[in-house]
Amino acid sequence: MEVINSPSKTLTKKGWLDYLYYKIGKQQTNFFVCGTYIKNGQIGFTKWKTYLDAVAVIDMIDHSESFEDRKYYEGVNQRQILPNEIVLDIEIPEELNPILDTIKIWGWEKYVFKTGSKGYHIHILFNRDMKVLEKEAVVKKLGTDIQKCSEKNLIALEYQPHWRTGILKEEIKHE
Repeated sequence: MEVINSPSKTLTKKGWLDYLYYKIGKQQTNFFVCGTYIKNGQIGFTKWKTYLDAVAVIDMIDHSESFEDRKYYEGVNQRQILPNEIVLDIEIPEELNPILDTIKIWGWEKYVFKTGSKGYHIHILFNRDMKVLEKEAVVKKLGTDIQKCSEKNLIALEYQPHWRTGILKEEIKHE
């Protein structure tokens, strides 16, 4: 399988989401985004919206008429895992290096994020959509979270503060 490389760094939320839609998804995957927040000690989620409804519209709308659209966009801090993406969710830091060593042996390019919470996300992007069973096989082999294989799963948005801790989900360089 051929793997797609990620950009070394994307500075804006809009730039990153545009990259995922146009470069990675090739305008074929209108993935979902949403916001998470804590109100009165309870976790809340905004309504899920597609990239085209929540993000692409930001460039086209008149600011005086777009308060609700802009407010929604500013709160976006979660995104759907793409069909051509495997996300390995690692909660125990000591498990990171052995998994990265295996991915290196397999010859796959990856990018690694410190989630802003407890662990790490390893993202592997492919040039084709992956079946859920294919994703599950990789995730099971590496012993990571099987829930990240479902088609309707959201993860913390890269380069944005984690909804619970406020700590930035940032890419880390790993050789």
